[in-house]
Amino acid sequence: MYDKIFTSVETSGITSDYKEALCEYIWHGLEAHATEINVNFCRNSAFGIGELSINDNGDGINYEELSDTFGAFLASNKNLMSLKMKSKSNKGKGRFSFTAFACSAKWTTIYKSGTEMKRYEIVLKNDKKEVVDCTEPVITKENKTGTKVEFYDIHTLTVENMSYEILEPTLLKEFAWFLYLFKNRNIKIFVNGSPIDYSKYINTKLSEKVIKTINGNTFEINLIVWQESIKEKFCCYYFDSKDVVKSKETTTFNRNTISFNHSVFIKSMFFDDKNDLESQLESIQISLFNSEDDKKIFKTLKKFISLFIEKKMETYMSQRAEDAVKEMIEERKTFPSFPDDAYGRMRKRDLEKITREMYKIEPKIFYKLKPIQEKSLLGFLNLLLNSEERENVLSIVEQIVELSPKQRKDFSDMLKKTKLENIIDSIKFIEDRYKVIELLKTIVYDLTQFANERNHIQKIIEQHFWLFGEQYNLASADQRMQKALENYTNILYGESDLNAVLKADVEQERRMDIFMCNSREVETAFETSLEENIIVELKAPKIPLSKKVLRQIEDYMDFVRKQPDFNSEFRKWKFIAVCKEVDEDVKSRYGAFKDKGKIGLVVQVDNYEVYAYTWDDVFKRFELRHGSLLKRLKYDRDQLAKQLLEEVSEGEGRAKVDALAEIAMTAVGNIS
Repeated sequence: MYDKIFTSVETSGITSDYKEALCEYIWHGLEAHATEINVNFCRNSAFGIGELSINDNGDGINYEELSDTFGAFLASNKNLMSLKMKSKSNKGKGRFSFTAFACSAKWTTIYKSGTEMKRYEIVLKNDKKEVVDCTEPVITKENKTGTKVEFYDIHTLTVENMSYEILEPTLLKEFAWFLYLFKNRNIKIFVNGSPIDYSKYINTKLSEKVIKTINGNTFEINLIVWQESIKEKFCCYYFDSKDVVKSKETTTFNRNTISFNHSVFIKSMFFDDKNDLESQLESIQISLFNSEDDKKIFKTLKKFISLFIEKKMETYMSQRAEDAVKEMIEERKTFPSFPDDAYGRMRKRDLEKITREMYKIEPKIFYKLKPIQEKSLLGFLNLLLNSEERENVLSIVEQIVELSPKQRKDFSDMLKKTKLENIIDSIKFIEDRYKVIELLKTIVYDLTQFANERNHIQKIIEQHFWLFGEQYNLASADQRMQKALENYTNILYGESDLNAVLKADVEQERRMDIFMCNSREVETAFETSLEENIIVELKAPKIPLSKKVLRQIEDYMDFVRKQPDFNSEFRKWKFIAVCKEVDEDVKSRYGAFKDKGKIGLVVQVDNYEVYAYTWDDVFKRFELRHGSLLKRLKYDRDQLAKQLLEEVSEGEGRAKVDALAEIAMTAVGNIS
């Protein structure tokens, strides 16, 4: 062993942070082309760190170049780039970083010299920083190069501050970009056997590599999108084919309201002979290029990079906008409330689309708004969208935030597009619902003798409960009540006799066929909630709603009133019977409830009501609810009815009814 005396290190500015020091030694391995680096340690009896080493499978330290790596600090071979611009500021000094946590360090390195593998050791001590002790290299039979550095007399380090949970964030900030950029080399960094996963720090779904060729020059462009904010400015880094940084400049996408944290790495032989750019590390300008051809190439490159970032940012903003609107609705509760009906859902969907597009185009509109401000803005926007002033949303937004010509055009196009989508939705909505109406009319009025409630009417209504009011469209079926009603039917008629009952028309008239019971919450005048239950009784078109049928429904109502599970004062019940015709005895009961303003009401006991409707009542109620929309759309119902009948032109009687019912069951009729 002998000593080598090098330049003093007393004023070199060696790091005092143990995490930065560890990063320095990992960089040494990466700069030596290592693909695997292991940081290993174990604790001592006092819960400190007893042993610590960093092992890599890199090229090793060539003995002939020792003075360049352990000599004067500004004579290092290192010239790879990191976000800290390692190629300039910290050459050489990293070898002495161990002084932050240990008294000495020993390198055991194996390198290839010609056809032989050689091995030797290097020792540095804190109290003799200017002296490098090293052995003479000897030939070794080992067939792999690499370096292991071991640290001795470790102080200040504890098991806790060397834990994976503590080291991982530091190592990710330092090396994630490098591991991602050179992932084709399958580089791995381990801490006591646990690998560092760069995807925790880099959004791998948004990050992307593209190859761009300009006038015969190939550029490898890597856009990295960070999972969280980074200290460095968002920059484009330009480096040559040997991974030497030539220059960098900030990107034009630095809006902190977006938090689109990104960096761009451009590698090309185009920069190989641009030595004069090394002095321009903070900014690279087109004017720095001597050749006019090079200036044009670089200008085209910058434009491509800008468009590349912008396109990726649009993808990012689409997801951000989706999340932002979801937060407005579910977390901050600033989104306007809408009626739970088809029109309400349509308006809500329209406002969601407009809000998402506004957020994508310019998130500053919503930036740092207090909940009350956000709620007011969304409420005002909702009013405009549902008025004749829809197009004026753009001019109002422009008074809040300045838009570029492109943003203005995008916003204007979006308003027109969503308006058209609403019109299309409305037309489709009306078409599907009128399809159901016309099919039911044909079955009830034209094919009366072939239709029955169980196979035709009931199956259609199960899919289209909106026929009895939009408020019931999303109501949920009460399975316990359904079972109770079924049990009641069995008690009255017996399960064994059920098939026999269905065979005879007379018995069919006796049998109550409750096909569905739905419930929803309603507000009372005293600001309390009631559960409103609706039970619909259907009859075959040929059976009129007679006094006898009504008596059966009243018996049914009485049965429900006596059930302890369903007789709460906080429940409201509506029994609706629908037939093709209502006889005069039942109609005579309408007058007794005219002062209630409830058409079709024939019985009322406490919270229980019984309604008797004809199918024409049901159809007319639908037309009245949709009247204004129908006038605006000028909908041709006769043409629709004609088209539907043409679809089932073949077949007669029961077969035709079956076909019409099948079409009605598959019609949408709902806006989700």
